[in-house]
Amino acid sequence: MKKKIWIFAGESSGDMYGAQLGEELRSIAAARREEVELSGMGGKAMIAAGIPVKVDSNKRIAEMVATAPDRLTGTWCFLTDQCPEHPHPDRFFDDMRENNIRALIFFPGAHRYVPSPLTIGRIMGEAAERKIPIFLDEYTGNGNTWNELYNFLEKFPNNTFIFRAATGKWGHDRQVRPLLEHYPNFYFGLGGYWVPEGICELAKLYGAERLLFSSNYPKYSMGTQMLQLKHSRLSDDEIALIAGKNLDRLLKGAQL
Repeated sequence: MKKKIWIFAGESSGDMYGAQLGEELRSIAAARREEVELSGMGGKAMIAAGIPVKVDSNKRIAEMVATAPDRLTGTWCFLTDQCPEHPHPDRFFDDMRENNIRALIFFPGAHRYVPSPLTIGRIMGEAAERKIPIFLDEYTGNGNTWNELYNFLEKFPNNTFIFRAATGKWGHDRQVRPLLEHYPNFYFGLGGYWVPEGICELAKLYGAERLLFSSNYPKYSMGTQMLQLKHSRLSDDEIALIAGKNLDRLLKGAQL
């Protein structure tokens, strides 16, 4: 009976050890005259060792976007400059253009690195010059994540960022307004911002061009934010900007 073994490697050293583990498992199986089928999640080392890598989220996103390129635009995740999990920034951005990927996202907590100029400075610098929107979902929690967000923006003041309020049922004005004031390329998604009159006030202070529709579905209903926009006392043109034209402008403005 063939044994099926899945090897999971979350970063470059794990990729190397996963490749070595795969070779050792094959040797053991051969000595025992057993069949073994290896597959998993990893990188170049595991692929070179003949282990099929079945999970590549960026590749899967590109494949899904390709099914309807006239209406779908993708977002890719990026990692650190030092570990070769994705190509050099020049090649990486060429790949984005070829696959209709026009925004980026990152998860330093889950991927175990400190987001700083030392770790992601090269790709962040290129993204700033190219005006590529970067989603700040890493910082959508409560408490200390606001401190982390403020510190992060101080290190990368020239990038284009989209921050979606995803927690709580009320406004985050004391936290968000300083960021809208001091970072002209900071855009605010309204998913967890349940203050209809607050939307109007934000638009008056910083411009409707800085606000984006966001529902945070499936956590919240999509209708909640639609209802708020409808009763926000904004003009139809301002609502149209928030509902989709702003995001469309940001995505089309990415210079790839």
